[in-house]
Amino acid sequence: MGCNNGELTAYLPGRMFPAVSVTGTRCDLMCGHCRGSHLKGMMNAEDASSLRDIIDRLTADGGTGLLISGGCDINGTVPIIKEIDGIAYASRSGLKVNVHTGFISRRDAERLVEAGADAFSVDIHQDPAVIKDVLNLDVPVSAYSDLLDDIMSAGGRPVPHLTAGFGMHDLMMSAELVRSKGLSEVVLLALVPAKGTVTEHTLISEDAVISALDILTGMGFDVTLGCMRPRIHRSLEIRCIEKGVRRIANPSRNTISWAKGKGMEIIEKRTCCCFIH
Repeated sequence: MGCNNGELTAYLPGRMFPAVSVTGTRCDLMCGHCRGSHLKGMMNAEDASSLRDIIDRLTADGGTGLLISGGCDINGTVPIIKEIDGIAYASRSGLKVNVHTGFISRRDAERLVEAGADAFSVDIHQDPAVIKDVLNLDVPVSAYSDLLDDIMSAGGRPVPHLTAGFGMHDLMMSAELVRSKGLSEVVLLALVPAKGTVTEHTLISEDAVISALDILTGMGFDVTLGCMRPRIHRSLEIRCIEKGVRRIANPSRNTISWAKGKGMEIIEKRTCCCFIH
């Protein structure tokens, strides 16, 4: 697909759309590929007062919203529901709210929708070996199908996240599941090596990420390049644009300059990439 003209949406959340963790740096599940390392870069919102303080500061500073996430319990659930009042407060304050819940019940999904959650970030996996051996979960592959069904039945908007780096079988079967639900928009992530994990010395190649993109676009998906990806791949963003991607989270200055040189209009959004409309 050609890249001349057109628009490129650059998602630049920064301080205007922070990621907060309702568990701080604690995670009971401790997946093999992360072991809680990604929680360290989030704002700590372990209690209602700290979450409200974050919301108040965001509102005062003209913030756009926040991602509410955290570590999982042993069942793969992020205990976001305990902060339901804070989510409602954020929504009333005019902020967009993206929740990363892990596995939740339909009733809890309904409560989050009622409180004002605008989007549900949902990591999808369909390889039983990945689910058991990497994610430390004792759930069937059908649990992900049930999760999507429950969120949609509750009136929520799931945003499927598919990750390159867990094997093509996991990616393709996950994409098939998403397509079977009538969802056409996905966020593509790439496994990031984390110190002290099984992935510490494993870097997915740039070509492998492009292969994953080709699979997804070939299946008819509208793909956003998400924020979780190895930044050592300097040409990945441009290659994705050349493949037709028009939404990128935190693109580099070099990519923005290149796109402008191709005659593309840059649309900057101060939110996470789950808000494409």
